[in-house]
Amino acid sequence: MVETRLLQDWSFTQVGGGEGTKDGEWLKTSEFPTTVHVELLKLKRIPDPFIGLHEWDVQWIGESEWAFKSNFVVSEEELNSSNVDLVFDGLDTFAKAALNGKIILQTSNQFVSYRVAVKDFLHAGANEIILTFESAFLKGRDIEKQHEKLALWNGDSSRLHVRKAQYNYGWDWGPVLMTVGPWKPVSLQFYKDRIVELDVRSQISEALDVKLTADIITSDKAPLLVSFILKAPDGSIAASAKNISTIAGVAKVAFDFAPGKLDLWYPVGYGKQPLYIVEVNLVNEHGEIIDTKTLKIAFRRALVVQDKLMDQDGLTFLFEINNIRIFCGGTWEGYHMIHVTE
Repeated sequence: MVETRLLQDWSFTQVGGGEGTKDGEWLKTSEFPTTVHVELLKLKRIPDPFIGLHEWDVQWIGESEWAFKSNFVVSEEELNSSNVDLVFDGLDTFAKAALNGKIILQTSNQFVSYRVAVKDFLHAGANEIILTFESAFLKGRDIEKQHEKLALWNGDSSRLHVRKAQYNYGWDWGPVLMTVGPWKPVSLQFYKDRIVELDVRSQISEALDVKLTADIITSDKAPLLVSFILKAPDGSIAASAKNISTIAGVAKVAFDFAPGKLDLWYPVGYGKQPLYIVEVNLVNEHGEIIDTKTLKIAFRRALVVQDKLMDQDGLTFLFEINNIRIFCGGTWEGYHMIHVTE
């Protein structure tokens, strides 16, 4: 099986020292994952940025460089695993990861996860990882100078060049808070083989029959066996396939369901919202399950109806779910936020 171990013993510092920490001062985080604002607020080193205009008193956080550090132990047995990966589920945003002094990763996107093979960089015993975060605000300004200044209606224009939550730059409903840090878990994974990707897709015809397909990609190109199970909302087995052989690390399955065999998903007020569970198991040559992936899916046919209007120019714009035209309304989010003052 894939063994996953979360790295949870972390500390952080403001690189070079400043208002957050002294130079070389490392503060233990209260939780993990986390961000700098959260930690400094809990330590009472900054005022609450959501009170009054205190957001402007903490802008230096987003303009500074920060580092997070964790020390952890790896056993000889763990190091003997065929593969050892460090998995970063979310780093905000321009980060550099150093494992035992070796740079193993540089990132520029808050929204994606990263996986690095690190077996050759680990030691049996004590290890150290340091994550260093550049200022996304200053980095964005530099990128903007290299390209061009783009038009926008709010916030600093450099945000358009940065793959970071855009509301961090300020919005009509929220303050300017340039978050920074490991905002999702960091983990070690030890394994021989694993399921790299599970891609499940469905097509629903006008007759409401369902075609379900799944592509399963494994880490090893050698032949392995895969089982696929589709569980209905009540836990019963709606479909299954066993002993599917991978070819060059890929296995495919396909099912066809007649109308009514699967419960379809409907918007609230038009029907139920049934969720199915897909479970895929990777099996070795001894019949042992070595990795499992699950995900929730639902089935519905969705169309945007654009028919010609009668006696005037233009087209309709409405939604049809499972052959039923539905009412769908919305509103602009442009309301104003009231700041609470002490």
